[in-house]
Amino acid sequence: MLGKRGVGEANTLVWILTHELGLVRAKATSARVEGSKLRYGLETLTRARYSLVRGKAEWKLTGVDTVSQTLSAGDTTKRQRAGKIAKLLLRLIHGEERVPALYKNVVEGLQAMARAETGEDADATETVLVLRVLAHLGYLPHTEALAQFIDGEYSVELSAEALKSRSLLVRAINESLIATGL
Repeated sequence: MLGKRGVGEANTLVWILTHELGLVRAKATSARVEGSKLRYGLETLTRARYSLVRGKAEWKLTGVDTVSQTLSAGDTTKRQRAGKIAKLLLRLIHGEERVPALYKNVVEGLQAMARAETGEDADATETVLVLRVLAHLGYLPHTEALAQFIDGEYSVELSAEALKSRSLLVRAINESLIATGL
């Protein structure tokens, strides 16, 4: 769950990054009613199994199962970092497009950020995650210097290497974001 917005008195419009469909915008009817079963699965950065039905004009969220808050676990700073990643994804992804590698990288990156033991490790993981998001969406140029950060698993070694190359990575990210014009 990347974001949500109240619509009317009881409905909610939600943006969910899914493995099968990519970014989906769906309407959750009566989700803000106190007795709603959907209510607790609609928190930002919640990972769950969502049931969606395609309507005439939009997706409708009909169920939420196996809710997990692990992506937003940790202290306030880590949650803020994860929230920034969610906002970036909402800015950069337009329409439904299936990109399983992007979904996998986002989930693994947010989990690694939640597990980070120090602020520096969380910084490094956030930088690598943003770099990978930009690469998967085609906004990042393919260079030899960035290749080692785009592929592979999130690890302590990768974080250490990202800390050493932080200025290069941040420059590449900023140049890519400026080029998007968003």
